[in-house]
Amino acid sequence: MREKVCQVVISGAGPAGAILGLLLARAGVETKLIERHEDFSREFRGELIWPSGLKPLKQIGIWEDFEKVGQVRIDQVKMFINEKPFVSPQMDSSVIGEFRPRWISQPHFLEMLVEKASAYTNFELLRSTRVRNLLRDEDSVTGVVTDSHGDISADLVVGADGRSSIVRARSGLSAKADKLPMDIVWIKVPADRMEICNTMRMYVGRGRLVIMAPTFDGFVQLGFIIRKGSFKELRQLGTEGLIKEILNYVDAPTREVLKTTDTDDLRPFLLSTVADRVDSWCLPGLLLIGDAAHTMSPVGGQGVNIAIRDAVLAANYLIPALKTATNADTLYQTLQKIETERLEEVKLIQAQQAKGPRILLNQSLWMRPILLLAQKLGRGAKFDAASDPSMKTMMFGVSPIKWTVE
Repeated sequence: MREKVCQVVISGAGPAGAILGLLLARAGVETKLIERHEDFSREFRGELIWPSGLKPLKQIGIWEDFEKVGQVRIDQVKMFINEKPFVSPQMDSSVIGEFRPRWISQPHFLEMLVEKASAYTNFELLRSTRVRNLLRDEDSVTGVVTDSHGDISADLVVGADGRSSIVRARSGLSAKADKLPMDIVWIKVPADRMEICNTMRMYVGRGRLVIMAPTFDGFVQLGFIIRKGSFKELRQLGTEGLIKEILNYVDAPTREVLKTTDTDDLRPFLLSTVADRVDSWCLPGLLLIGDAAHTMSPVGGQGVNIAIRDAVLAANYLIPALKTATNADTLYQTLQKIETERLEEVKLIQAQQAKGPRILLNQSLWMRPILLLAQKLGRGAKFDAASDPSMKTMMFGVSPIKWTVE
C-alpha cells in the first residue's frame, strides 16, 4: 500500500476540474489539480455560459470574481434562413434576471478559479504535468502516474481531462458515441464596422450553419458548421477562400464587412465534433465528470454549462463524504449517486443537441420548402427565448442544481 499523498487528485483544470478543485480546497480537502498545459490559452475552448451555468457560480460565492473576467453579455439571438431574418429570441430580464448568457474568455475564467483555489494551503496546481496512467490496488483506483511528479496516490481520482481523457482511456470504461454529421471551423475576425454588440447570430441554409458571437477583446467569433470530413477541401482554399465561402451564407451587411477583412493574421481552427457518454462514470476510487464522462456536441453551447453543473453537484456529495471517516465502499456509493443525479440531464440535452444538425444541415429537396416557409412566417419576429421549450432546456437545464454545502 502506498502512502496517500492527498485526498483527491483531479486530472484536468478545465471548468469542471477547476471548480471542483476550488470547492474541495475551500472545504479543507487535500487536493491536487493536474493541468497538462502551462497556461490555458493554447486551444480554442467553448466560451458560452447560459443561466444554467451562471446561477451555480453565484451560489458558490464567486460571482463578483466572475464578473471581472473578460466577457460579453448576450441580450438576443438573431436567426437567419437563407440570409433573411427568421426569428430573434430575446433574453428577458424579468425571466433570467442577472443571469443573461455570457460569451466569456475561458482562459481568464480558469486562471481566476485556480488563483482562488491556490490561496488554500491544502491545494496544489501542477502545471505542465501529464497523467500517464492510473495506480490500482486490486479493483480500486488509488492514484495516478504522472510524467514529471511521479506517482500521486489519493483516496479519489477525478478525471476532468476533457474529450480526449487519458483517465477515461486508462480506466477501461467504455463509451457509446453518437454519430454527428458535422465538424466546426472556428475563426476570430476583427469586429470593426460589424454591428453585433451583445447579439449572437445564427445563419441556416443550403446545408450550412454559421454562428457569430462578439468577444470581449473586440473580435467576432465565427463558427462555420461543415459536413464531417470536408475540412480538407476548405483548407485548400486558404483562409481568404474560407471567408469567401462563409460570405455565401450570411446577410448582406455582414457580407460587405467580411469582404474587406484582412485575412493575413487569421487562424482557422477545426473542431472535429464528438458526442459520447461513458457507460459508467465511476469505479471504486475513480469519478469522471465533464467531457471526460460525456463529451457534448458544440450545438447549443452546453459544454461549459454542463461541466459547471457536474462540478457543483459532485462537490455537494464529495465534501461531506471526504470530511468524515468514509470507507472505500461508502465513497463508491457516493460516486454512483453523483452519476445517477446528473445522468438524466446529460442524456436529454445530448439527445436534443443531436436533433438540430440532422434537420438544419439536411439538403434534401423536401427540406428547402420547409425552411422557405419558416422564414416567411418568422420574418425576424422577436419573442422571449424562455417561451420556446427547446431553448428553455438549453438555457436553464433539466435538473435543478443547488449548492448545499455552505
